[in-house]
Amino acid sequence: EKYKGNPAGLTRLINRFLTRMTDVIIANGGTIDKFMGDCIMAFWNAPLENKKHREMAVKSAGEMQVALKELNTKLVAEGLPQINIGIGINTGEALVGNMGSEQRFDYSVIGDSVNLASRLESSSKTLGKTLVVGESTVKGTEKDYDFEFVDEITVKGKSETVKVYTINNSR
Repeated sequence: EKYKGNPAGLTRLINRFLTRMTDVIIANGGTIDKFMGDCIMAFWNAPLENKKHREMAVKSAGEMQVALKELNTKLVAEGLPQINIGIGINTGEALVGNMGSEQRFDYSVIGDSVNLASRLESSSKTLGKTLVVGESTVKGTEKDYDFEFVDEITVKGKSETVKVYTINNSR
C-alpha cells in the first residue's frame, strides 16, 4: 500500500530484497526455483546431490535473517519501510525436473514435501515466528541447531497435525 502510486519504487525495493536473499541461497548451494512477487522458492539437493541439504537450508534461513536486518537498517536510514519475512523449511522426497506445458516449462520441484514447506511458510505469521521448520528437517539437523518446538498444527491439505519448530536464538 505504501507504494500504491510508485510501482518503480516498489520494484527497486523488492529487487534489493530479492538480490540479498538470492545471494545467500546461492552461496549455500541452493537452487532458485522461482520468484513469486516478493517471495523466493528455493530447494537443495538438485540438480547436484548435496548430502548436507538440510543443514544448508537451515543455515541459509539464519543468514537470510541477518541479511534482512542489515537491509532494514539501510531502509530505515533512507526513510523506507522495513521488510518482514516468513521462511518455511521442510525435507522430503520430491520430483525435480522440467515441468510445464508444451509451450513453456521451467526446471522446478513438486511434491507433498514441497507443499508442506509452502504451508509452513504461510503459518509463520500466525505462529509469530520468522522461521518455521518441519520435523523431517529437524530430525536430520538437531545436532547442529538449537531447535525449539513451537506447536502441532494442521495445515491446508493435510488431515494430520505436523510438529513445527523454530531456531532458538537465545544461545
